[in-house]
Amino acid sequence: MTFESPDIPDHKGFAAPVLPTGEPAPSAEAFTRTFVGYQAACSCEWTDRRRFPATPEGAKEAEYRWWSRHAAPLMAAAPPGELVAKSNLLCERIVKLAAERPLAALTLLSQVESWQRTLLDQAVTRAREAGASWAQVGEAMGISKQSAHERFRTHANS
Repeated sequence: MTFESPDIPDHKGFAAPVLPTGEPAPSAEAFTRTFVGYQAACSCEWTDRRRFPATPEGAKEAEYRWWSRHAAPLMAAAPPGELVAKSNLLCERIVKLAAERPLAALTLLSQVESWQRTLLDQAVTRAREAGASWAQVGEAMGISKQSAHERFRTHANS
């Protein structure tokens, strides 16, 4: 059985059966071969190190481990799907506006840029106050931790 969340679409978690060799079994082999336990795994290739017994309870523990160790941090950093859809729509509309009325697009983009900078500074500050590392801030923004630190160190606690 797999587990997923709409906010992290490229991640499907499952309790992977572990073969006697210590390797996770491909799901088709789990029913034809003997396995010695379970471990949490994800479709993104993430695999937890901890092993659980080959019991229904062990499978549940592995599933919980995927939710708590892998999915929870990803969901904390994932924007809500509703806002992603609205952001994508806004981008499409501005591209169309820029083609039809470039000066109007410039005016709108200038406004967006002014409030975007303020919101970005606030989000970084709040993330740092909540205990996020510079590496986590950088990862959420798609930049390195060094770039994030250099860009926002004056706005957030180091």
